[in-house]
Amino acid sequence: MTDSQRASSDVQLADEFSHFQELPKDHLSEHFQDHLGIGIMGRAGDKDVFLGCTIYHVGGRLWGMEDGALIQTNVVLSPTDDRLMKNNDFIANRMDPLGHFDNFEAVREANKVVWKAGDRQIICYPPYWELKGEHLGVDINMKLSGIGKSIPYHGIWQDLATNGVAGNEQLAKAEGSFTCNGETYTLDEGWAVRERTCLGRGWDVPSLLGSAEGYIWGWCFSDAVKVFCFAQGGSGHFAGRVYLEDGMIEFGADDTVVEPLASWIDPLTRATYPTGWRITMRSNAGSLELNVDTWSRYLFGFHLLESYTTHHGALGRASGRYVLPDGAVISIDDCISYFEQGFATPLAAG
Repeated sequence: MTDSQRASSDVQLADEFSHFQELPKDHLSEHFQDHLGIGIMGRAGDKDVFLGCTIYHVGGRLWGMEDGALIQTNVVLSPTDDRLMKNNDFIANRMDPLGHFDNFEAVREANKVVWKAGDRQIICYPPYWELKGEHLGVDINMKLSGIGKSIPYHGIWQDLATNGVAGNEQLAKAEGSFTCNGETYTLDEGWAVRERTCLGRGWDVPSLLGSAEGYIWGWCFSDAVKVFCFAQGGSGHFAGRVYLEDGMIEFGADDTVVEPLASWIDPLTRATYPTGWRITMRSNAGSLELNVDTWSRYLFGFHLLESYTTHHGALGRASGRYVLPDGAVISIDDCISYFEQGFATPLAAG
């Protein structure tokens, strides 16, 4: 049975259509960000790969324009046997109204929703998604097949008008290829996270991050175990999840310890970032022990009227184990990992 035949998701087609119009008018005039993004992690030949693509439909005072679209493209290609953090090459961009597109469309058809901006398209027909087209010289032809159910992210769509924020994430397997710098890379192993979110007034990215302690957002992928960890310093926002074949296990902040093991000073930002972590999660549902190392990074950011953000995403590997309540052990051996950090700087445009 193929991955496509095993695809599953509870995402509804209506989830993938535009939602910004559900926000109150005072949100639309101040800030809205309605986006659909896909992050792909895996292997292509002798390279570990991170490939990111998001289409943002944005507008309002904080964006400096009434209505437009931004495209994000990120590529990291890391030789599997080169495991030292360094000033590696990457493809990335900042989200800035100076580089916006005027041809945004979200088109709903009988059996699919298509997001279009520039020459990039994201085609949605859950439990499948396709990513096509070129941006920043990266031409993509990828297909995603959903795994399990979606995970609520900032709340449900029915509460968007009241709360000003809603969305969800969907895990998936990824297959296909992309071309950059004259070379084509075809995935031998591919995992993906599709994120669908709408953010209204008060939920702009700099406000979400804050300027005090920033955040960490990380994934580890293998067939047997998948791990997600999110922590936002000082805010109390936290998520720890372990995905097994028969479901998802949630861990609270009191159940989880994320301990930095190593760091480096990025010569592009002059900032110090952790590059390795020991993660432990323990509850009655089992225990996770995981060591994560990263060594190939890229940078991106969001530039709005009153502040901007700087993000450091890094590709690497993780090893450890998950121990079930009955004592059975699931090994995690050198699996693909991606960890992202970021912070906001409150510096207004003048």
